[in-house]
Amino acid sequence: MFNGEQKEAFLVSYPKNNREEALGLLRLFSPYEETWGGDLVLQPIDRLQPAFDTIVKSIAAKKAKTLLAVLKSYREWYLSNNTVKGVCAGVLLLKMDTLEKLRYSMVASPMNLKLILDEEFDAPEKETVDCVYRTMLWLAFIGVPYNTAPLIEVDEIDFYSMVIRHGEQEYIIPAEGIKELRKLCELDAFWVLRKNSEWKKQCRRAEGKQLLRGLGENPIVAEKISVALSRRQLKTRWSLGYESVLLSGLFYKKFELERLGSEVSFEEEIEHRLSMAESKSTPASNPRTIRWRYREKYKQWKMIFYPTIDE
Repeated sequence: MFNGEQKEAFLVSYPKNNREEALGLLRLFSPYEETWGGDLVLQPIDRLQPAFDTIVKSIAAKKAKTLLAVLKSYREWYLSNNTVKGVCAGVLLLKMDTLEKLRYSMVASPMNLKLILDEEFDAPEKETVDCVYRTMLWLAFIGVPYNTAPLIEVDEIDFYSMVIRHGEQEYIIPAEGIKELRKLCELDAFWVLRKNSEWKKQCRRAEGKQLLRGLGENPIVAEKISVALSRRQLKTRWSLGYESVLLSGLFYKKFELERLGSEVSFEEEIEHRLSMAESKSTPASNPRTIRWRYREKYKQWKMIFYPTIDE
């Protein structure tokens, strides 16, 4: 480890239970420090940030936050215990990479979405209200507009053809989401569970035909479900929102077509956005600007989830 004596001396003052983890994280910078010929606290932000971004891509999100805390603590200790001049503010200016933020707000594929849902929410077999939250995100992934999701009715779902037919639109359901949508269609009540307890109570669902109806008699409002989703993810590494998952689903479809040799085009989506703005009598962005945003976001999505495809 570069400048090992200094870092080991710093770790003596670090909380005992976290020393081993902090040591492992500091070691990740050693190859870069060897190249720079100096300790990381002596480096400017234009050197530190690229190295930090690369390291963050190789570790979990929670460890990335810990790494940032360790680096700041190390810099503070270095300033207090060394007379070496040249300590930079680089560590204090470090920011989580934009791509890393997107990694935890978007999904790569139907299977990726299912794995995240299994990690963050109750399994469908538990028959809790989490079935509504999980299905809400499946509707986003298959392209159902935000305000249309609460309007989807149970009898509009054709499980044999794996399609939702709502109005003039059809939305294809991936195989990974069939089981969850079927479960929600069948339920007329949810179990309310208490964490770390065997206590549970069954409560009837609201009356109606809507797929996303929950408990009580209040009408289904997309915003309320979205707020509940956000609260559920506050203490996790994920921040899946309806629009980000909707965009993920769109990009996945474009990506599948691209892999088959088709050219990626967002003209249909641009035309839809412009027509929606016109119908609401609201100012619309320039089509060129919309196109550029779609393409840039799509590039970022591919860089995160399929980094070797364009190499």
